[in-house]
Parts: sequence; structure tokens; C-alpha cells
Amino acid sequence: MKIEGVVAHACRIPPASPWEDATNKVSGLELIFVEITTDTGLKGTGISYTVDIGGSAIQTLIEDYLVNLAVGMDPLDYERIWNKLNRQARRLGLGVNSMAIAAIDIAIWDIIGKHYGQPLYRLLGGSRDSIPSYISEINLSAADTVDELARRIDEYVARGYRAVKIKIGHDDPEIDFERISKAKEHLGRGKKLLVDLNQKWTAAEATQKATRLDVFDLGWIEEPILYHDIAGHAALKRAIRTPIALGESLYCRQQFQQYLCADAIDVVQADVAFVGGITEWLKIAHLASAFGRPVAPHFMMELSVHLLCGVQNAFMLENVVGGSLTELGLLEEPIVVDGGIGKPSERPGHGILIDWKAVKANALTSELARSAFSGGSK
Repeated sequence: MKIEGVVAHACRIPPASPWEDATNKVSGLELIFVEITTDTGLKGTGISYTVDIGGSAIQTLIEDYLVNLAVGMDPLDYERIWNKLNRQARRLGLGVNSMAIAAIDIAIWDIIGKHYGQPLYRLLGGSRDSIPSYISEINLSAADTVDELARRIDEYVARGYRAVKIKIGHDDPEIDFERISKAKEHLGRGKKLLVDLNQKWTAAEATQKATRLDVFDLGWIEEPILYHDIAGHAALKRAIRTPIALGESLYCRQQFQQYLCADAIDVVQADVAFVGGITEWLKIAHLASAFGRPVAPHFMMELSVHLLCGVQNAFMLENVVGGSLTELGLLEEPIVVDGGIGKPSERPGHGILIDWKAVKANALTSELARSAFSGGSK
């Protein structure tokens, strides 16, 4: 079997509900879809994405540089392909290169599943056929009230969720503490509240403020300080009882290794699109397992459910409000979390059926990017 063609598509679409956290207000998600065809007739679909910026760069990198490297290779040799792409693309540094490789790698794994007639999660280990999910809010608007938060928490619980993540990081920490207290009250006993800072605090602020959070028995505190401050996270971990989760801003297994060796992380949140696809994600998951750490992948619910059901050290699936491919209107068949439990498709491959008409209707062009993007960082 040989790869005959690789085609990349990119679209830009706003979140299905407004996204705002402590450091950014998002106007659009840019999704990159790759179609790989083979000489046997098997086809695979890959997915990558960015938040607000860079989707056209990823598409161009795939089409102008990476396609020629992959054509002619056997998709069953996924390690060989990944290493070939990485050796060339690493000249760009970390980030855009791994996000481009991810789309190709995910499409290759889709083909492998179809070749063997197996769903992706079984190829990855088949540790389970379902995984608990948490609902993940991106709603830190100044207009959002504590009462509105409480109402939403009640709805999540009614839908079967036993864990909820909210954003914190107000300039006035008392507002954060009030919202956390109200959320805990409405969640009730036996359920977990998770909080996410999106790197808002300095290391000094984190030590001061996070110690006050220990009383709430939170499931984790996510990205409390800048992602590259390993020493700062290690010091914070020693100072608080609340577990620390991070990983969405890391792009390779070596970065995760540094955090694990420094004992600076409790929950590993590698994003399959950001780290270069399934091939690299698996290595990170197994590395985390060697250090006794669970994995809870960032975003990409439709793929993450397969990843989590494949490995032994799975923790929870993230279902981001307004960010699923179903909510964005990009799927032919909906993929949803039911009763707080995620279940992977039993179709061969990853089972994600893209609505190509919807992708083309929202195609990312230079004109669209220039008119739609104005920068949302705070």
C-alpha cells in the first residue's frame, strides 16, 4: 500500500458559544483537515487546529512541503513517516511544524484502522470502551454572574457530568473564590470542580493565591503560570495540595519529560494536534504512565475519546462547551458525550465523518483571515 495523494483544507469558524478566559478572547477556530488517498482505494482523514491564528500557515506547510515527503510511502510505516516529516519540519522549531505533522499522522492512523478493520482505540491498546468526561467552560466574561454560573452547573449535573471545569483569573481574586464556592455548592458531594488559569498568574502570585484554593478540594488547577516555567511549577507543586494539570502549550515528549523529571506536574494534558499526532501522543502517554501520572488530553474530544480508551493511565475526557466538531456544524454524523460518558466510534479508523460542504463554506482565505483576526490576547 502506498500514499498517492495528500490534500489539505482549512476553515475558520467562530466557537458555537463565546470563548473568553483570563488571557484571551477567541474570535475563531481555524481547523485544518487532511485527506490522504492510497493506491488500494483506502482514504484517511486527519485533523489539526489553531485558536485564532496560523491556520493558513499550517495548510501551506502541508501542501508546499510535507506532501511530497509522504507520497509514495506505506501508511503502515507510521513511525518511519513521522520521523521523516519531523526531521525536516523541526527546522521551524516547535509549534507550527508539529501541528502540521499531526494532521497527516492522524489521517495515516485512520487508514491503518480501515486497513485492519478496527476502530482506532483498539489499535492503541483497547484498555476500555468508554471514559468519564468533564464539561469544560470557556466563559470568564465580565458580564457572567455567579447566579448564571450556578444555573449552568445545575444543567451540567442534570446531564450526568460528575466533573466541571471553569475558568478563573479575575484581577480581584475574591471574585474567583466566590465563583468557586458557588460552583462547589451546586456540584454537590462526590463531584469534582477543576479550575483553569490559562497562565494568568506570576509564580509569586500563584504561590500566594493557590494556597487559598486548597480548602476547596479541587480536582486540579490548570496552567497556573507561564508554560515554560518548569521550576515555578515544581515550587508551586511543593507548596500546595491541589494537583497541577498542564500540557496544552507543550509540543513534544521531551518537554513533558522535563516536567515529569522535575516533579512539576500531576495530570498530563497533551493535545494530540499540538504534539504532532497520535504517534507522538502515545509516547507521551506511556512516558506519563512510567511516572505514575494520568493523562487527560486537551480538547479534540472526538479523537481524545479514542486515545483515552486505548491507554491504561486514562483519566478524563474534556468536552469543551462550544468547541466540538458537532457544535461547530462540521460533521455528517454527530459525536456527543452522553450522560457524562464518552464512547468511541466502533467504525474502522477514528470514525469521524467530516461534512466537506461545511468546511468549504467556511474556507479560510487570506481575505477572511485579514478581516476576521484582530487579536484577542489580554
